[in-house]
Amino acid sequence: MKKNFTLFFLLLVLATAVQAQKTDGSIRGKLMDTLAKASIPDATISLIKTADSSLITFTLSNKQGVFEIKGLVEGDYKLVISHQSYQPFSKQVTIKALQWQVELGDLIVEKNIKSLGEVVVTSNVPIVVKNDTVQFNADAFKTKPNATAEDLLKKLPGVEVDKDGNVKAQGEQVQKVYVDGKEFFGNDPKLATKNLTADMIESVQVFDDMSDQAKFTKIDDGSRSKTMNIKLKKDRNKGYFGRALAGIGSDDRKEFNLSFNKFNGNQRVSFLFNANNINKQGFSFSDVISTMGGFSGFGGGGGGMMSAMGGQLMNMKSTLLGGGGNNFGTGNTGLTRSLSTGVNYSDQWGTKIKMTGSYFFSNSTNVQQQDILRRSTYTELLSGLDSIVTLNRKTYSRNENQNHRINLRLEYLIDSANSLLYTPSLTFQHSENISQDTSFSTSAIQNSEYLSTITRTANTNNRNGVNWGNNLLFRHKFSKTGRTITLGWNNTIGNSKSQGYTLSDNDFFNETGSHTDSIFQNQQNKQKTTTNNNVFSTSYTEPIGLNKLLELNYAYTINKSTSDRLVNNYNATTGKFDSPELLLTNNFENIFLAHRAGINFRVQEKKYNYQFGIAMQRATLESQSFQAFTGKDSLTTDSYTNFFPTANFNYNPAKGKNFRFAYNGRTNQPTISQLQNVPDVTDRLNVRIGNPDLQPEFNHNVNLNYNTFNMATFKFISASLNFSTTSNKIVNSIDYANGVQLTRPVNVDGYYRGSSYVTLGIPFKKPELKGSSMNFTNNISYTRDVSLLQRQRNVGKTLAINQGAGINFNKATIDFGIKANLAYTNVRYSVNTLLNEDYFTQTYSADVSYTFKGSIILTSDFDYYINTGRADGFNQNIPLWNASLSKQVFKKKNGEVRFSVNDILNQNQSITRTNGDNYIQDTKSVILRRYFMVSLFFNLNKMGGKQAQPGMPVMPPGMERKVREIRVQ
Repeated sequence: MKKNFTLFFLLLVLATAVQAQKTDGSIRGKLMDTLAKASIPDATISLIKTADSSLITFTLSNKQGVFEIKGLVEGDYKLVISHQSYQPFSKQVTIKALQWQVELGDLIVEKNIKSLGEVVVTSNVPIVVKNDTVQFNADAFKTKPNATAEDLLKKLPGVEVDKDGNVKAQGEQVQKVYVDGKEFFGNDPKLATKNLTADMIESVQVFDDMSDQAKFTKIDDGSRSKTMNIKLKKDRNKGYFGRALAGIGSDDRKEFNLSFNKFNGNQRVSFLFNANNINKQGFSFSDVISTMGGFSGFGGGGGGMMSAMGGQLMNMKSTLLGGGGNNFGTGNTGLTRSLSTGVNYSDQWGTKIKMTGSYFFSNSTNVQQQDILRRSTYTELLSGLDSIVTLNRKTYSRNENQNHRINLRLEYLIDSANSLLYTPSLTFQHSENISQDTSFSTSAIQNSEYLSTITRTANTNNRNGVNWGNNLLFRHKFSKTGRTITLGWNNTIGNSKSQGYTLSDNDFFNETGSHTDSIFQNQQNKQKTTTNNNVFSTSYTEPIGLNKLLELNYAYTINKSTSDRLVNNYNATTGKFDSPELLLTNNFENIFLAHRAGINFRVQEKKYNYQFGIAMQRATLESQSFQAFTGKDSLTTDSYTNFFPTANFNYNPAKGKNFRFAYNGRTNQPTISQLQNVPDVTDRLNVRIGNPDLQPEFNHNVNLNYNTFNMATFKFISASLNFSTTSNKIVNSIDYANGVQLTRPVNVDGYYRGSSYVTLGIPFKKPELKGSSMNFTNNISYTRDVSLLQRQRNVGKTLAINQGAGINFNKATIDFGIKANLAYTNVRYSVNTLLNEDYFTQTYSADVSYTFKGSIILTSDFDYYINTGRADGFNQNIPLWNASLSKQVFKKKNGEVRFSVNDILNQNQSITRTNGDNYIQDTKSVILRRYFMVSLFFNLNKMGGKQAQPGMPVMPPGMERKVREIRVQ
């Protein structure tokens, strides 16, 4: 193993040495004003290669007007100087063997007293920070041939892509990915990042997106979500392009992928198809049906004009530790077969109507086998003695999910003052699940350990659901600038039906080894759920002076959910499931009503803007339940008042710098599964039941964010601080008796979480290192959680520190990267102190792509995972090595024949540690291991749009207003 690893890095060093060139050249000069004879600071000095008009590098003049460009190879260059107050200036410069250092002396630049005329903007500035948007220009981050957008994202500072293709930016999960500012298959992030090629991307913008209403009113409503916008190159606006791949491998492994795009100005059509059984899921699976067979609930209220759709699934309190270093091996566990296809269409008719729509179908089957070791702590109610229960479980499951998704965005500009925006969505889902597991538990009390339970369980469940969403927004601008009014309606309608069977045999033993009890289940359960959620909202803005804005808003929310559950035992006499299990049968209805009114005040200045406001909500939560066991109706009604404060401040102290502060408060109502007081005995040893007396949570969030990019040093820094606290937090109350754990949600106070995130990115300026960069990330979080363990208040404190470092190196023939990540985790509990622990996790990664003569490409990546501090059998070091050898074919080299090997060493594993209120669990999952594959790849590109002329790079998006700052002639 060590020999392979050493050989791998020797190859990298050798390949780098081959590329070495003499880089002793430099150019130095000083910029002077023609009239005042004064120095010119902060001018942009760009160096262009004469042969192909490509930008080599650029820098800024210092306060004395002096500039210097080092590390140049022999050749002819064009030096171009630009400043918003001076006329463009250019000069030819030659670096040669006898003249490595070029001293230009004083360069006289004339004042600009007339319009600039034609200018050219280079897109090779690696990073641009504008307000709260960070833009990465793709040409500055080189990728291997035929790379995808996902491959490009992995090279951007502050951007992380995990093994499943999920993207994080600045420490936050990316929720939406636009393409040229438009939805792409309903904003499913993976459909854009996995199917667009890197060579067609001009830039990637990272920002916090707001709702359509907030964009219109300029009032932040607290609905921000981390978003990316992939801007395509301007020469891709007309024609068609795409890619196709077909692969056949050992063990009957197959992969087929096709994407086709036809662009004609505003009219764009995209088609995708993917089928494989190698665990590649090129879409984000959206499970619209919750674990109990019904649609997940939706929250009520929110800061500003936030809609009431921020609901949460039942809080299982299971938190991944280690800051991303805690799951070892490939992210997608089990063996997955997936098929997906869809079409996306966008167009604009005249100047009044814009439309984007998509249909997407997915079908995935996952077969999972796992070994689970869980250590739980309890206090026996009768004896008061502490007990440690160790559970050993082997599980098998097969889950098939089928999804149809339809999305539409229709914007109608009625006239210059009125517009209508309608965004409906429709989802159909069918799922079939089967699971089997066997387990045994041992209990230890006062150093005496004995077998306590043996369980054998089989579950099946078939579910069908439909979810229809509507979002309608009317916007009106009055003749007075800044005076607007909006009317909105947000609606979600859903229903689902499920039918399942549970067959379970449970045996219980005492400390003497005697068999004390048996529980046998053979049941059929049926459930019907419905949801109908509506939010009606309005907002009015009034300008106060030239730069001040006042907003008044109101929202009315009415959410209604029902759940009807019927459970029958098997009747041996009739041979049917016709014996009602009254304890598990009930009918439940939940109604949430809320009136909310608020006011916001916003000030906009040249370098900063700020907003503060408050809203008040009066809400009623009503739950009605009919319990078959008692034959009685129970009605629970609660009313409460919440305040929603909000404040934010955005400051741009200088070019390339941005500071943002944001605070908001919001409420989250309980879901129907949390409220429904009927036991869920799918797992007979872990019974769950709802609580109709739950109150909504109220959450306070504070965020500080700072971004800066230094155009002289190319240094990029992104830093953030976050703090949140929740009152009436919905947590688990856990009781344990006779070998069975009962979990019930309750409200408690005392939860808070703080975190910091820092990214340092340094793209290298030197010409021989163009496209290369160093990146460092640090992530620290501290969480204080609260739960109830057998009526005792249990406080859990988790400290996680994660430090990562990496380097990307790119040249004409070689592209490689090295990354290292070290994570430390410390967990402490106030009650179950036996679960206190601290441990380190390590991840080391390297990837390389080298292009030989004859267009032969060798690609390899190597990951080494080290995990310690886990239970016996789970402390394993895992090497994962993949490699491929490909040959570019066809005249334009747009084809590729590839031979690849996945998991060369056949060592891949998945080991995950999770912790809950009273347990630590290690899970080892079966995962896809070594296989060989031969693939044929074809890249189609026939564009008919306006091409960039030689020497005239295309202006990047969003830079038009900054043309005078980074231009060259």
